[in-house]
Amino acid sequence: MKKHLITLALAAAAATGSLAQGQPIRIVGPVDLSGGAADVGRDALAGIQYAVEQINKKGGVLGRQLVYEHQDSGSNPQRSISQGNSLLAGGASLVLSPQSSAAALAFNKAVTPKAKVPTCVGVSTADDITMKDFNPYMYSVTPNSYMEGRALAAHFAKLPYKRYALLSADYAGGRTFIDRFRATLKELRPDVEIVVEEYPKFGATDYTASINKILAAKPDYVFSILFASDLMTFSKQASAIGFFKQIDHKFAGLYDFNTLKAMGDNAPVGTEGYQRAPANYLGRQSAQAKEFIDGFKAKNGSYPSDWTIMTYDCVTTWAQAAATAKSLDSNAVMKAIETGQFTSARGSFRFAAYDHQADVPSYLGKVEMSKEFGQPVLAIQQVLPGSASRPTEETVRAARAAR
Repeated sequence: MKKHLITLALAAAAATGSLAQGQPIRIVGPVDLSGGAADVGRDALAGIQYAVEQINKKGGVLGRQLVYEHQDSGSNPQRSISQGNSLLAGGASLVLSPQSSAAALAFNKAVTPKAKVPTCVGVSTADDITMKDFNPYMYSVTPNSYMEGRALAAHFAKLPYKRYALLSADYAGGRTFIDRFRATLKELRPDVEIVVEEYPKFGATDYTASINKILAAKPDYVFSILFASDLMTFSKQASAIGFFKQIDHKFAGLYDFNTLKAMGDNAPVGTEGYQRAPANYLGRQSAQAKEFIDGFKAKNGSYPSDWTIMTYDCVTTWAQAAATAKSLDSNAVMKAIETGQFTSARGSFRFAAYDHQADVPSYLGKVEMSKEFGQPVLAIQQVLPGSASRPTEETVRAARAAR
């Protein structure tokens, strides 16, 4: 009788395991669909949803379909933490980090280390996430502030400008980015002078004071990390008083595809800029990128923005790692991320085991009107490889030791 009961118990356990293996795989995360990062959050959500849809069409991951659940964090760090914990209570195999730097930093400290579930940073560039506050369950597919700030500074150090104005919204990621840019520029060009630095409020509606201070300082070049709605508002107000003409269009900003689309005829043609995943450029670089971009446009009626492409890469990177590991076990997946090479619309990339930062590139170009796309685009002139600007293990270890 006892043997019979054991046999029945084993059979029940096997049946339960079989059922669990066939259940959908949960992906969760708070998304900044309102508040200061709403523009970026909506684009990020589109990338996640499209990745889930495409992976499911191809059979899912390890033979199981994906389901994605999210909540609107309102770009609020504390709400992101609360929502992350709530969503994870139901179990998950992948977590998508919130988009704003403040929320991503808080989430990385309070949620990811306890959950011990692979967590992808697909928008925030705050380098504390991968450096000072690193935890072994996160990975980043966006070039962080250390990488991008230093790469751009190395580019500008080769140019003849000596007097720089620096401009960023007042938030953690922006200030860190400017710090990296300034330090590297001064290191490579000791003769450079920073004549003014402006940090208007994140989500500001009036940039008049900053515009006037910059013009009064008479810089040779204005370098900014403004993006999305901040960049649109600034550019509109700056154009109205002839700002770009007065500085001879010597200005750089983070012009993602959808920001330029929203600017339309008011885009500051002739200014320079940088991007992290320019659809107008990537679609010409590989069949994989073209298939993704054309497919996304056919479904959504618009081209994917930088934020869309990077969060899409969050999900597909995890899916490739799970397939390599042949497991959803968090440690096995993270080991595959540390050691693998991953394909994406941006080409192939790798992660370093010491910081889980992908060696993804940044892209430099000039704003121009495009007949092909029917909107302003950043015509890419140079690709800055992430492998050349990523922090060394020694640099990362030093940052952690200094906490």
